[in-house]
Order: sequence, then C-alpha cells, then structure tokens
Amino acid sequence: MTPQRTRTADDAPQLPDDDEDIKVGDDVRPPAKKRTSATPNSRTQLGLPPRRRGRKPGPTRVMMNVRVLLETDQLVTEIGEETGMGPQDVADAAIAHYAAHLRRTGKLPKVPKADQEQQSEAS
Repeated sequence: MTPQRTRTADDAPQLPDDDEDIKVGDDVRPPAKKRTSATPNSRTQLGLPPRRRGRKPGPTRVMMNVRVLLETDQLVTEIGEETGMGPQDVADAAIAHYAAHLRRTGKLPKVPKADQEQQSEAS
C-alpha cells in the first residue's frame, strides 16, 4: 500500500497572473433605473385603463387619508344610493356644508383666506 499524499500550498501549481486588465468595480453593475410615470398616482399605477381620448381631466384633487366611523360610512352609502352621488362627492358636499355653517356662526372668516389674499393683492 502506498501512503496517500496530501496537497499543500507549496505543492500547488502557480497560475499565471492574467487579471492585469481587470479594474476594480468591473463586475459591479449600476442599479436598474426605475420607470416613473408623470404623476405619482397615474391611471396605470392604479390599474385603471387609460383615459378615453378627448376626455378632460377632472378637478385637481389632494389625497386625504381618514378613517370614519362605521355609522358614518353607512350614511355615506345611504346618501349615495338616494342621490346617485359617489363617496367623493358626498364628502365634498358635506365639508362645504360644514364650512358654510362655521362661517354663519362666525367660527370661520366670512371670506376664505385664499379669496382674502387675492383681494389684498388686487388692492
């Protein structure tokens, strides 16, 4: 039986140094660019079909995240069923109605601040 011989670092054949042309970072790729749409909440991002040709965009809206009581949600549903309005329209009408009430009672200025600024600039 012949004794087994193990390979050591001294016995290993020397490989030629052929990586002189490799620069540090050659194997690192820049991150892929994310495709962004024109608006952060575009119809495609929301999974909606594109707007029909010739259809004008609606009024500019702002995202508002609120939680409502279950009873309030049921009221919005009832109002929507009776009037044919959507939840957005119901909320807009309710806020406008409440603002009018606050103006009548003097808790809000009679003229909205935006209108006051426009009037002061015109003067």
